[in-house]
Amino acid sequence: MMVGSEIIRSIAGALAGLFYGCGLAFLAIAAAGAGHGSFIPLYVSSAPLSALYLVAKAGGEAAFLAILFGGTLLWAVVGCLVALAGRAPKAAAALLAVHYLSALALVVGTGEPPRGIAGEIPDFLKIWAPVYLIGQVALWWQISGRRQSRPAA
Repeated sequence: MMVGSEIIRSIAGALAGLFYGCGLAFLAIAAAGAGHGSFIPLYVSSAPLSALYLVAKAGGEAAFLAILFGGTLLWAVVGCLVALAGRAPKAAAALLAVHYLSALALVVGTGEPPRGIAGEIPDFLKIWAPVYLIGQVALWWQISGRRQSRPAA
């Protein structure tokens, strides 16, 4: 395989991850509803970086911005790793496993309800969830495809 095509593939993967992360961040902010909605999408979208927000909740603006933009960059890194050949898809799978475990711990640990102040599930959470799940299925599809199509050494 040529080095140039590998670079182009990694850049394309990083851009796809960046767009996915931006979409998740937008939907998570909308689901939070200026504090009247649910923060679960924000915690899950940017896990494990969401722990920063919980630690620094008192002075939370800087931590909030860090998880907002850091989560987006996290998905760019995952996209880049998935697109690369070799051992990078294994690293992406490990990073996704850490993401899932930390997201579960954050959601359970915070006790954040999925319902907002009005007692209803925010509409943007209903949009965020399928977008998140479709992205995860696409990532695992790419990871499993990379493992199967590796040339025998």
